[in-house]
Amino acid sequence: MAKIYPFRAFRYNQKKVPDISAVFAEPYDKITPELQENYYRRNPYNIVRFSKGNTTPRDDPQHNQYTRAREFLEKCIAERVLVRDEREALYIYNEEYPLPGTPTRTRHGFIALGKLEELGKGGVMPHERTLAGPKADRLNLMRATAAQSGLIFMLYSDPDNEVTAVLSRETRRAPDIEARDDNGVIHRVWMVTDRSIQQKVMALMEDKTLFIADGHHRYETALNYRREMREKGVQCLPGNETYDNHLMAFVSMHDRGLTILPTHRLLFNLTPAQIASFPKELAKFFKTERCADLADLLRRMETQKDGEHRFGLYLGGEFTLMVLKNDADVATLMRPDASDAWKRLHVSIIHAILEHLLGIDKKKLEEETNVAYERYADLAVKMVDEGRYQMAIFLNPTKAWQVAKIAENGERMPQKSTDFYPKLYTGLVINKLNLA
Repeated sequence: MAKIYPFRAFRYNQKKVPDISAVFAEPYDKITPELQENYYRRNPYNIVRFSKGNTTPRDDPQHNQYTRAREFLEKCIAERVLVRDEREALYIYNEEYPLPGTPTRTRHGFIALGKLEELGKGGVMPHERTLAGPKADRLNLMRATAAQSGLIFMLYSDPDNEVTAVLSRETRRAPDIEARDDNGVIHRVWMVTDRSIQQKVMALMEDKTLFIADGHHRYETALNYRREMREKGVQCLPGNETYDNHLMAFVSMHDRGLTILPTHRLLFNLTPAQIASFPKELAKFFKTERCADLADLLRRMETQKDGEHRFGLYLGGEFTLMVLKNDADVATLMRPDASDAWKRLHVSIIHAILEHLLGIDKKKLEEETNVAYERYADLAVKMVDEGRYQMAIFLNPTKAWQVAKIAENGERMPQKSTDFYPKLYTGLVINKLNLA
């Protein structure tokens, strides 16, 4: 059961920071060193100083990126750059975004505090594996600041989009926050303080199972932090801003604006013999057709029927459509305990093929010794043409229902299976824990 709560967020004071576009940032795990520098230059109050601050060679346990994050937060609050809302609220969060070749879309969601539940036991289901490094980093930040700025992206089933319908009446007025990011996405936030609306949303969400779309590391970090606080006997003041809850964004998996992009594979460090034999070996599993260009290839991939698996290959300047002949042939290459749903994932199929034909096993995938990843097909082609990679394999996107099915089975998807777009930006609202 999904327990959600309104809360009193800290938000940028638009009297002091009129342009929120200058101070919000991509999620911490999407920030490259170059983008980090850009955010630092953009505005002295940019949230990157909290969410992913610079490190220096002089850092030590007393002075480091985490202590500087705490100092930055305290400074912003003291100077009233960040101001806490006077009333508890839910926060509608809509993102209007362009996609090449399609009309502009809007993804509808809302921000609230969600009750932390042990994964898979209390109605919160993961679909990705996590790594120790990012969790240690996020835990150190939580310990130093007792604040949450990064949103955990939650999906829930709502075929009639009832929650969005209840909240939509609030969007008839001007948003409380509007900002445009570097990708042309417009982020709009409305503060909902009407208690009757809050209660309707809370009631509608109560029977929902939540599926983590993005933010697995943040979620597991929040569980670890809660465990630490409980073991230490730390208490919280009255209010919902406790370590039992975390900042989350909720989106219906039936929302028409929900987009999952494919993540294409770029191959490198292959021998000339492997490259030469690859097309012939592929023909054992796939029907292949030559395509005129990238647009032709992607168009044919998009015509994939239910139960069909279509991929694309760019090698030696040629575009090839690959249609899987028989699911069962590839299923025999996968671990026998995997569910049928897992075996039918495009990512599972292509990884099994890469291991069987090229020896790129799970360990090599994790270490990225032969495979890199790219969201945009045209950039993948460009990088192959430049000689940075030897070939590109194009995938169709994973579906939201597949994410839910794999999670319900208690399984984890292969890496780089989903790319939810656009990303939820950091800094629109902040949750400061009310530790006693």
